[in-house]
Amino acid sequence: MKAQSQQARASIFAKLNAAPRAPKSNELPAWQAWSSENSQTRVERLLGCMEASHTEIIRTEKGSIETALTECIQSNGFGKVLFSKNSPLKEAVANQCSNATAMKYDQTMEALKTTLFQEVDASVNVIKAAIADTGTLAIVTGEDEPRALSLVPPVHIAILHESDIVSNFSELMASTFWKEAGWETQPPTNLVLVSGPSKTADIQQTLAYGAHGPKRLILILVKE
Repeated sequence: MKAQSQQARASIFAKLNAAPRAPKSNELPAWQAWSSENSQTRVERLLGCMEASHTEIIRTEKGSIETALTECIQSNGFGKVLFSKNSPLKEAVANQCSNATAMKYDQTMEALKTTLFQEVDASVNVIKAAIADTGTLAIVTGEDEPRALSLVPPVHIAILHESDIVSNFSELMASTFWKEAGWETQPPTNLVLVSGPSKTADIQQTLAYGAHGPKRLILILVKE
């Protein structure tokens, strides 16, 4: 049996060694990150990528954020909506959405675990930066913006201003967002990059949403 195994192994390696080989090249393929200095072009690129990833888009004006948010919550029938600890939008929703309970993420994960995983219908946060090239939202997590806020509830409502959209990741690293997060001096422990609702395709290649996070991503894009 051992001799047969060794013969089979030798036969396999002989075939591999005899196979034609491509000439070695040390040159990397030509590539350059997508970029545009035109703000509207960046907006269109971001929306195209995010819509392709099944993100739901709501367009609104700068003075109508609260209206767009409350209409979104009411039309979807969200019962419990979770906000970051210092979000001013929580009070607006509490006052204008009589059928919804607006909550703040102001407790420890242990204290909020049951509510967070079993009761909250949607979470809301303001996105400070986004990458047009890949249709990606960037979130620096921390005490005021816990990682679970955007990763656990079944629906994630993200509010983004058009002026906070950069072309690519390199531009993100040179932006005010990056510097304010302290990446050059005291890097935060986590950076969440969101490019659509959570999805996975298992062995049977059946696409399923919400397997490892929100099954819906709603983007409220604010025109400026």
